[in-house]
Amino acid sequence: MNIYADPSFLVSLLYCGDTAHKKAVTFFSAQSGAQWITSPWSHFETVNSLRQLCLSNPGPEPAKIEGVRRLFKHWHERGPFLLLETETNEAVLECQQLSGAHATRTRMRSADVLHVALLEQITPDLFVTRDKDQHELAVSRAFKSVLIP
Repeated sequence: MNIYADPSFLVSLLYCGDTAHKKAVTFFSAQSGAQWITSPWSHFETVNSLRQLCLSNPGPEPAKIEGVRRLFKHWHERGPFLLLETETNEAVLECQQLSGAHATRTRMRSADVLHVALLEQITPDLFVTRDKDQHELAVSRAFKSVLIP
């Protein structure tokens, strides 16, 4: 099974201080045979979001987040994660179509729309997110999606 997880889930999985960390770890552990897919965009957004946690008061020390980033890198080198190259221009065109079809009726943050647009290229068996709006958009596009609250 190929699973594409958005950064909201990945941050929860990677950062033990996240309120949904236990739920994310439980879900991740239950998918032991799965291939977890990331895109260049989801990889960047995950690492950037982790680093932004250091700005919280109180927030984690940068050295702790660097350790988490290295774990994520290791999981790509020797673990269950695969970085799949995607075509950005094609994804942006898909974003425009999604916006035209849904933006007047559904809340659509640009970064979230990009993840759903990338599903067209990645074609995962399952999409995993913690974002309700993103989950609903993916389902409206006929992708199997799981919402981890």
